[in-house]
Amino acid sequence: MRHLIWLPLLVLLLVKCSYAQSCNPASLYYIVRDEKGKVLSRAELTSTYEQLPRQIGDANTSIAEVSFTPDGETYYWPEDAEWEKGTKLPALLFANASTCTMNLNEVTLKYHDKEMRLVFGMNISRTQDDRRPVIDSLPFQNGAFKLDLMGFTPSRDKRIPATRWKRLKRPS
Repeated sequence: MRHLIWLPLLVLLLVKCSYAQSCNPASLYYIVRDEKGKVLSRAELTSTYEQLPRQIGDANTSIAEVSFTPDGETYYWPEDAEWEKGTKLPALLFANASTCTMNLNEVTLKYHDKEMRLVFGMNISRTQDDRRPVIDSLPFQNGAFKLDLMGFTPSRDKRIPATRWKRLKRPS
């Protein structure tokens, strides 16, 4: 008789748990470079990060590391078994783990009395394969820049090169 009571409770529990959902967060890693093109150290990046709001649009901001394969262009995802073997670079991380989607329009960074306005215009959906892009930066400089991915073929694990940033014209 006791077993008959437990069976319906177990079935209810299993049905209730089947509604739980998980997904990989939508993330964007941005590698920041100094005026001469050298990647900022974690300490230097921290001073830039501390000037950012903790949330921009629907993305939370933080500092993370990107792990690159020996070719320097391909990167490991954090859950990849090879991640530890890669060459690590510090990066700003913009991520949304709550909805697993992200719209990152623009970010303004400050470094050494310079200000860069970066227009990403990135929309990351739940279903796209390249949901963790790594974007390289131009040398840090004053101005506004837009990420131009027209004609660019996205890849799940290849860095988006700094050459994809285009300077925006100043309003006249």
